[in-house]
Amino acid sequence: MPPSRPTIPTRAWLLLLLAGVAGMLFYIDRQTLSVLKSTLKDDLGWSDTDYSWLLTAFMVPYTLCYLVTGQLIDRWGTRVMMPVFLGIISVATMLTGLAGNLWTMGACRFVLGAAEAGIVPAVLVAIVTWFPRDRRGTANTVNKPLTVAGQILVAPLAAWITVEAGWRWAFLLPGLAGLLAAQLWWMLDRSPPQYEPTPVPAGPPPTYREVMRTRVIRGVLLARIVSDPLWFFLMFWQPGFLQEEIGLSLDEFGRIGWIPAAVSVGFLMLAGVTSDRLIDRGWSPAASRIRILLLAALLSPAVLLLRWVEQPALAITLLTIVQVMTSIWLSMTGLLMSDLVPRRMVGTSVAIMSAFGAAMGTVFNMFAGPLIESVGYASLLGVACLLHPLAAGILWWSYGVSRTEPVSAPPATVAR
Repeated sequence: MPPSRPTIPTRAWLLLLLAGVAGMLFYIDRQTLSVLKSTLKDDLGWSDTDYSWLLTAFMVPYTLCYLVTGQLIDRWGTRVMMPVFLGIISVATMLTGLAGNLWTMGACRFVLGAAEAGIVPAVLVAIVTWFPRDRRGTANTVNKPLTVAGQILVAPLAAWITVEAGWRWAFLLPGLAGLLAAQLWWMLDRSPPQYEPTPVPAGPPPTYREVMRTRVIRGVLLARIVSDPLWFFLMFWQPGFLQEEIGLSLDEFGRIGWIPAAVSVGFLMLAGVTSDRLIDRGWSPAASRIRILLLAALLSPAVLLLRWVEQPALAITLLTIVQVMTSIWLSMTGLLMSDLVPRRMVGTSVAIMSAFGAAMGTVFNMFAGPLIESVGYASLLGVACLLHPLAAGILWWSYGVSRTEPVSAPPATVAR
């Protein structure tokens, strides 16, 4: 008779929904500035160079602070750190709405980037804490739709608030919502269930050296370094590609530009449920995540096909396929990392992985602009289409796809 599954408390599901709200605010607070770029240029007298400086003011601390936030989460837990991160990004967003000059707004974006580096690892640690291994994929499918909703809603929401009440309220209202979410998290995140036979040890968080010497994580770490640049490229350049290369107007983009993010939600849910079903059939958690990642990488030819597309409907279709692939990779590699390391190292390990990925995304986008100006999108798309197959090859080489062999640190491989 198979062992009975542990009961997941109602509070775990409430926290999961709240984690989705945190992820949604993560995107809204970040992307509202991009949506209102033209409005703010006219109102505050910015140049494109000024806007580029604001992006840098966000990305640099966002990348570097991953190296700090993970250890803070492993040391103090999500009950303390998630409200801190949510509170800081909410205040920074509200102060952005009150800013009157470029330097003040740049300082707000700097603080926002630093605090946002804590949201992703905190959400994953919360899932690991409140859900058993064989239900984390399903938990991820509940969390992701709300997170991706931030990408879908930010453009119409920011535009509507700006038209009705002015651009400053487009920052102030999400900031107020974030403060409420921080208070609710503090109230709910207490007395988590104990699913593992051995409790999480108290004490200082793992050091960076300890994490980097854990051989089993090197494959997924390198795979994220290789694959993340395409995700960041889509985030910053997809609107320009559709308008400059495909010929969409801004109004047309507003009507259909949300489709790739919306469709990716359904496939993220399918990937999470499929992963848990593979575990039910005898696969180890890590092997089930790897199989999903390898299959998702087969969608990469859609990136290359974009270089020959002229019809808007076909371009949106291909971009949807690409976003499904990149979203699954971001989601499943986080779960894979949580399967590979001990519980006490999850926050730091995920933060290090995210930091390396964001750093490579920043470098890729620094060269993207000059390359597009000189030779167009074609060469860049040709390189980008190789990233996920290469990352999939790294996972295959590092771990294989054994069905049943359990995975835990410190083994060097999942299976060979």
